[in-house]
Amino acid sequence: MSQLDSKSRKLVYFAGIVVLSIPIIFLGMPSRGAEGSGGKLAQLRGEYDLGEATLGKVDPSSATMNLVLLGFRGVASSMLWKQRIEQQENKDWAGVKATTESIILLQPHFLEVWRFQGWNLAFNVSAEWDDVRDRYYWVKEGAKFYQEGTVRNSKFPELYWDTARVIGSKVGNSDEKRYFRKYFLNDPDEETFGGGADPDINPNGIDNYLVAQDWYQQANDVEIMPGIDQHILMRMIFRSYPARSQFDYAKALQDEGLFNEEGHAAWEKAYDMWTTKFGREVFITPAGGVRLEFTDKDLEELAAEDGVTVEEKQYWTDKYQKNVNYRYWRTLASAESEEAARDAHRNIYDGKQLYRKQKFQQSEKDKEQGGGTETWGAMEYFDQGMKQLETLLRDYPDLKNEMAAVEEAMLAVMYWRNIYELRGEAIPQTFPLQDIWEANQGMVPEIQLQFQRENTY
Repeated sequence: MSQLDSKSRKLVYFAGIVVLSIPIIFLGMPSRGAEGSGGKLAQLRGEYDLGEATLGKVDPSSATMNLVLLGFRGVASSMLWKQRIEQQENKDWAGVKATTESIILLQPHFLEVWRFQGWNLAFNVSAEWDDVRDRYYWVKEGAKFYQEGTVRNSKFPELYWDTARVIGSKVGNSDEKRYFRKYFLNDPDEETFGGGADPDINPNGIDNYLVAQDWYQQANDVEIMPGIDQHILMRMIFRSYPARSQFDYAKALQDEGLFNEEGHAAWEKAYDMWTTKFGREVFITPAGGVRLEFTDKDLEELAAEDGVTVEEKQYWTDKYQKNVNYRYWRTLASAESEEAARDAHRNIYDGKQLYRKQKFQQSEKDKEQGGGTETWGAMEYFDQGMKQLETLLRDYPDLKNEMAAVEEAMLAVMYWRNIYELRGEAIPQTFPLQDIWEANQGMVPEIQLQFQRENTY
């Protein structure tokens, strides 16, 4: 009897194990790689980007792998961070790249790993190289690293924003921007890319600022999703960057002497993006929602909707406009869309180009003939451009308080004064843009450095 009871209990236990195994198998079945495959836990890991496909390219005989196998993933990651720092100090760039890959494969969902390592590759490692082509290679590595981060962590808007920052600001605003912007369209690795763009970061072969604009827009698209937040900038500033990238694109065309319809259209699009897209978004303030581009009817409707006075709504609208310098950017785009602005910039640009050419020719003449005379025809361009710029700033007085407009005016005057000095003539006591020149004498050393950079052959 006891033997029968023992057998019965074993059968009951076995049946219980089988029954309990069914939900475990259902819940814990591993993913087969396809979307929606595997058990419930695998599907949830896929939905929330928490899946771990690999332990990383770690040496199986290393102490790091031993720590991983024992469950000390955090300690292993710390060891790899220390190793990467030592490799960078020793300029072991191949090791830096390999170790960085191992770190992210061990900590694929730790945001700061991606943010720090991407910045390090694009800004720190690239600066260690002398050849500008090598610097560009590591800038690309930083951008590609961030792009990989967006694939592994599609709900981190910060990584899309960081990708845009490298492609936009690092490529377009660094000291090497003259080369980087060219390389972005025509990669220096001709053997690999055949003289075209690197398709991993520029698949359509377009301007770096337009690619950055797309990444900034992707960041905004993710940020607006339910339950998603970003933690790097005030929300309104974060969402302004697609339009800001269009401003950068228009300004770059202008700086490079493109004053045709393409340049004009770039400024018009910047105005449209700033006022009709970004400016019409609703941002939450202590007085409820506000729009940066508004009408009196908007203020009244939003005030009634939130139960506040129109005056309160106006106060917070003005405050938020100041936070992003909204009115300045709107004024700038409006001014730059005018033909008079293009004429002023074109004359100053042409004056600079002719100045450099004549300065070089004069230098060669001095070497060969021991001196010579020069007409310095660049003076005519500066005279005309400075007058036009002064008129523009008089029509748009808000621009006089902004650094970009002041720098352009100061630099134009410095070229103009230098020509007088080279000709051995006295500088006139009155001249266009004189008020800006005299009011910003503290900037002269900085403008002098910029002048020297622009005229280094």
